[in-house]
Amino acid sequence: MAVTPRLDLKQSQSLLMTQQLRQAISLLQVSNLELESIIAKELESNPLLERENDRLADSDAGGQTIDDYDTPPPAAPDTEEFKPDIDCDNQFDDYASDREGYDEFPQQDWQDYAASKINRDSGDYDYFEQKLAAEKSLFQLLEEQISGTFASSGDKIIARRLCEQLDSAGYFRGNVDAVAEQLRTTSRRVAAILKKLKNFEPAGIFAQSLAECLEIQLADKNRLDPIAQKVLANLDMIGERKFHELKKTCNISDEDLESVLNDIRSLNPKPAADYDTPAATAVIPDVFVRRHPSGEYLVELNQMSLPRILINHEYRCRITRSKDTGKYLRRQLGQASFLIKALHQRAETILRVSEEIVRTQRDFFEYGIDHLKPMQLKDIAEKAEIHESTVSRAVANKYMHTPRGLFELKYFFSNAAGKLDGSEDTSTLSIKHKIKELINQESPQAILSDDKLVELLAAQGIKIARRTIAKYRETMNIPTSAERKRQKRPPK
Repeated sequence: MAVTPRLDLKQSQSLLMTQQLRQAISLLQVSNLELESIIAKELESNPLLERENDRLADSDAGGQTIDDYDTPPPAAPDTEEFKPDIDCDNQFDDYASDREGYDEFPQQDWQDYAASKINRDSGDYDYFEQKLAAEKSLFQLLEEQISGTFASSGDKIIARRLCEQLDSAGYFRGNVDAVAEQLRTTSRRVAAILKKLKNFEPAGIFAQSLAECLEIQLADKNRLDPIAQKVLANLDMIGERKFHELKKTCNISDEDLESVLNDIRSLNPKPAADYDTPAATAVIPDVFVRRHPSGEYLVELNQMSLPRILINHEYRCRITRSKDTGKYLRRQLGQASFLIKALHQRAETILRVSEEIVRTQRDFFEYGIDHLKPMQLKDIAEKAEIHESTVSRAVANKYMHTPRGLFELKYFFSNAAGKLDGSEDTSTLSIKHKIKELINQESPQAILSDDKLVELLAAQGIKIARRTIAKYRETMNIPTSAERKRQKRPPK
């Protein structure tokens, strides 16, 4: 069969992701903190952009003339004619001294705060931030101990290399032979240095197992005796709460076992957990929800967290008036205009989505989590008349401050679960909350199985399978009924 050329015409449509469209999408899905860093980069690269605060400062400064500075300040009021309607004769000098125990009030907690007053007048000083920054990290503490323990430079290098192989809990996860091969030394030398490091503070650091970590801490407290050593050799029995078998294996009495268990409970299984902890970052809500006296819920954006940028009017006038303006400035003007429009559209989209969430979940704000309705992205998309992907980006990394607390916008989205009457108006989050409440209220003598939870939820009108309860329980890190029975069983 002969092959002949053929010409076909085909018409199609496609959406091209322009750079501006990509920028608008990225601005919608980032949080306000991330948005602030993006705006800072745009302000550095685009000379036509400026913050609204900068313009107000310039306008205030420009409205003043030299005559304003020469004008003398207004005279103080005459003390004889001016009489404030407050009683200035009240004396409070002796109030504090008359209080019981005032002289014994400790003042040492305020010494560092008072000493720092000389630096607080600058305006940008935060005492608590300075206090957190002054705390030593774990490696700073170890470095001080290494410098005071080892005299040889080679020993210090080996010790620092061993410090690099600590995990987040403070356990040594490296290999002595590998470290010796890397540093071209003997394994005996590395092992000897590691042994000395195990005596460092905090107690239990550089341990290679949980039993060794607890053993080091007991020795540091002078509580390591042969009975404690026997118990530490059988830690798996403690985890499984097999106290009867543990007493037989260690050949100890109830009093000895109880004493050792109390000592172990007072120890820290993660000695490095208290160090190198990053400072907590406060969550800044993007949306505020407050209840009006009329009973309605008002939704408004957090204006303090929204960036306010404007186009420099001086540059803009020069560009529009001059015909010889370069392509660079015109391109920057277009980008600046689009960025401002994108920020405005972002704020409107977040507000619209938040209003629909509050309107749909009104029962939650009125009565609590038991009345949280199932809600999906498509439900809000249909009500707000926007695409489902836009709703997904609008709720990402966004928080809402409500009369019931601070919630992530994603919190209000959950699937539906069926009821016995055939309806599906129960949220999975509400069911998880009910399961957790039932398990928390159970007694050690009557542990609730998954089948029993099915019966209790059915009594409340919720239809759910045993397998589903097991899945919800695992997602909430709740152990099985057998494990909870062992955990709540008192030691014998």
